[in-house]
Amino acid sequence: MNLPVPYSHPTKAQPSPIQEEETPAEDYFRYRVKNRFLSVLGLGIKKVSDDHARKIAEVNLRIGKALNDTMKQGFEGVQRHQAEIHGALIDQTQVIQTGLDNIEFTLTKGFESTKDGLEDVAHSVDQVGEQVLASSERLAKGIAGLKAAVDMGMVSIVSQFELQREALQEGFQQLASLMENQRKTAAQERYLDGKIEYERYLAHPDEPQFLKDAHDYFHQSIKAYRGNPYCHLYLGHIYQEAAAYYNITLAKEHYGLCATYAKGMNNKGLAALGYFLSAWMAYVEKSLEEAIQLGLKSIEYDPLGLPEAWYNLAKYYAAQQDGESAIYYLDHAVCHFDPLYTLKASLDPDFSSIKEDLDQYFIKIRDQEAKLLAEKMRNFGL
Repeated sequence: MNLPVPYSHPTKAQPSPIQEEETPAEDYFRYRVKNRFLSVLGLGIKKVSDDHARKIAEVNLRIGKALNDTMKQGFEGVQRHQAEIHGALIDQTQVIQTGLDNIEFTLTKGFESTKDGLEDVAHSVDQVGEQVLASSERLAKGIAGLKAAVDMGMVSIVSQFELQREALQEGFQQLASLMENQRKTAAQERYLDGKIEYERYLAHPDEPQFLKDAHDYFHQSIKAYRGNPYCHLYLGHIYQEAAAYYNITLAKEHYGLCATYAKGMNNKGLAALGYFLSAWMAYVEKSLEEAIQLGLKSIEYDPLGLPEAWYNLAKYYAAQQDGESAIYYLDHAVCHFDPLYTLKASLDPDFSSIKEDLDQYFIKIRDQEAKLLAEKMRNFGL
């Protein structure tokens, strides 16, 4: 399993290689360009190399705008989020690429397969494993299947599996039954056309025509019928894609509309997904209070289905330097979903502002693990 360093905004300690200060949207665009994921049929998700990512970006941007100097320098400048864990960098033959803006390391075993708790995670960091970042087997469970291994740059791919969850499928069946007249039927057909083209783009991001076709079909669909939340979900994905249509404001708007129309269908799982992604776009815009409010709505509508929503809330509160709230949501993610969220938080630059709170939390859970281990040993007469 591969654990990514989460995206965070640059700080004074993380200087941008660009002479002029970037806007949040430009910084995130550069991050998305550099961190490109592929959907590989039968395998799962892979991360492409720097050179491949550059070529994909250049091809995509020729549709609507040129790759400007800011983005070109972004490939060649200072490695803003570079980190080394125990001096171990993953060999490119084992992972598609380590990345310049985030470092991946492979954990061959985690808390689900260890007996000794937290210490085993640290010991396994230096080991390497699979080439695929997320297997199809784990992806079948959507975001909940990946847990701490989720990178927000891969959510457009992961959401394809998320939509296969029974609760979200039921919502689409309900929607289909509402589209009875000719106009709504045409809207549904254009939506399905757009879905096909978008899935083709995910598998072949070096073919931007697929993205253009998906964009056009989805807009034709909402022009005929605005109330399809799935259509707005895909448009949100398209607008946060590092390509010709990139616009995080529109992405946030369509993710919000996804949540709104999903609520109207009483589809709580889809509403939660819309709020979750809309919250992330608010974070990218540096609208932390809005991100928190949207994140809270996400876990209100689906407290179990999106572990990353709990972690992201901790991240947003940490960015606000609210240590108490950050630790509360981090602890929930750790205790109810995946203990590896502790490691993810330790690598996340947003948690550096609450380092003292985080260190105290780590001491607390370490002591708890030690106590549990001692109790187990006593039970065995050791």
